[in-house]
Amino acid sequence: MQMIQTIQTRLAAAQSVGQPKYRLLCNAITGAISNGDWTPGMQLPTEAELARMLPYSLGTVQKAYGELVRSGLVVRARGRGSCVAPSHQQMADPLHCRFLADDGTILPIYPRLLGHKAASKDPRWTALFGPKAQILRIERIISVNEEFEVLNRFYSLNAIATQLLRLPRDRVETANFKIFLMRELGMPISRITQTIGMADKQIWRKLGIGSRPHLVLEATAYLADGEVAYFQENYIPPNNRKLSFDSELR
Repeated sequence: MQMIQTIQTRLAAAQSVGQPKYRLLCNAITGAISNGDWTPGMQLPTEAELARMLPYSLGTVQKAYGELVRSGLVVRARGRGSCVAPSHQQMADPLHCRFLADDGTILPIYPRLLGHKAASKDPRWTALFGPKAQILRIERIISVNEEFEVLNRFYSLNAIATQLLRLPRDRVETANFKIFLMRELGMPISRITQTIGMADKQIWRKLGIGSRPHLVLEATAYLADGEVAYFQENYIPPNNRKLSFDSELR
């Protein structure tokens, strides 16, 4: 009952303009987990219980739980129902999400894997990878010190991305893709360009994330022969942290 009351409180405080009901419910549960109200391993109310206690249909609750499972925040265990997922591991030596703490150190980041799919048609892929290239997209949510979340989209040739996806899920989740390419595929990155700009005001609805990103950081990594190894998009919400850019590869 206390967990349901927590959800009700968060829903009452949420700004619902323009957001579907399942997304509001996702955000309420995500907030409770991120804030530490619910700890790893805690059992969540059943979908039927939430549907009885909230002004939402069972279908809405099921869709919200499905999104939470897909994002890695919630796991389903036989005989136990839905539970808060185990704590996520930290990524080592991040390059593109280097936000600074008050003392100037790099804040830790905790990625979780959303999934992968073939990239949709985009003239950028021809310019970056060539006219006949087949591109795969890997998506992760990156929690910056558990303060805010960045949506990360990694694009690369199928031949490269499928090598990453052969790793166990927990390794894909926390992998530093640049280091993986260099150490395990023998593809040393010689240069990375990064640009940052304002995000499209409507993009968050297309991306299926809970709030509008403020900035988008794009990064393109090149091999020694000038070929593009990968391209990344990082959608950054409003926050009070400084973002550090390195002038050379580490």
